[in-house]
Amino acid sequence: MQPRIAKARALLETIVAQERADPEVDPRYGTRWWIGDGVAPVAVVLLHGLTNSPVQYDRLAPLLHARGHAAIVPRMPYHGYGDRMTDAIAKMRASDLETAALQAVVVGALCAERVVVVGISVGATLAGWLAARTRIDTGIAIAPFCGLREFPAGTNDALGALLRSAPNAFGWWDPRSKEAQPPTHGYPRFATRALGESLRISTEIGVVPGGSTVHGRRVILVLNGREPVVNNAHAARRFRSLRTRGVAYEHVVLHGLPEVHDIIEPAIPQARTELVYPRLIELIESV
Repeated sequence: MQPRIAKARALLETIVAQERADPEVDPRYGTRWWIGDGVAPVAVVLLHGLTNSPVQYDRLAPLLHARGHAAIVPRMPYHGYGDRMTDAIAKMRASDLETAALQAVVVGALCAERVVVVGISVGATLAGWLAARTRIDTGIAIAPFCGLREFPAGTNDALGALLRSAPNAFGWWDPRSKEAQPPTHGYPRFATRALGESLRISTEIGVVPGGSTVHGRRVILVLNGREPVVNNAHAARRFRSLRTRGVAYEHVVLHGLPEVHDIIEPAIPQARTELVYPRLIELIESV
């Protein structure tokens, strides 16, 4: 085993040991990885969405590994708990997600010559945040949560600030299904404070303190043409701003999909992952 891989495995084992020491974390929903004994050409860091867990990538990650890529799927803080109705998600802060994402990129850089970060929803927003301030090769942002579809751009930023300062409340992702809302490896409720913290990451995408010139090579925005939840136009404006950081910007709209926000979750049949995964793999392997 190459020394870089040994170091990456040691870091991952430390993360898993910390998760196993936390009685709240369900071991089935913890950090996972698919890496070989040698340095791969590409490591793909896969960032799950708000209230989901690394299980979200249990079908996509093995496909990537079978094609010769390393795949790292970190568990985001306050996620992956055995109690799906946990209130802990309200404690989550933007900095918690950013720290976990940076840690995963460090592992990815040990595993491969190039790092590609793929994220969905707030994980997608993190992919843009990373592209603005780290040397990742590519950030692929799927339906980033930069704002709600019903609100204009500036209003979404104001909404985020309000949600961060107001008392927290919980809401059902689907008021009809409530606790029965899939997937079972995610939470059926969201915390308004967590939504506000997620929106904070959007406002930080192109704002890098300290005058750092470090940035990724490119970012690819991937949108569902029938997106029912997030504001596609606002996301495009925010990600285009990465050009001022020196990051190349590409924009892909997927057509023929239903009105579903989470288009990569295998536990949601209407997501049509058999259509989405091949396109994502194509983007990951594009140069």
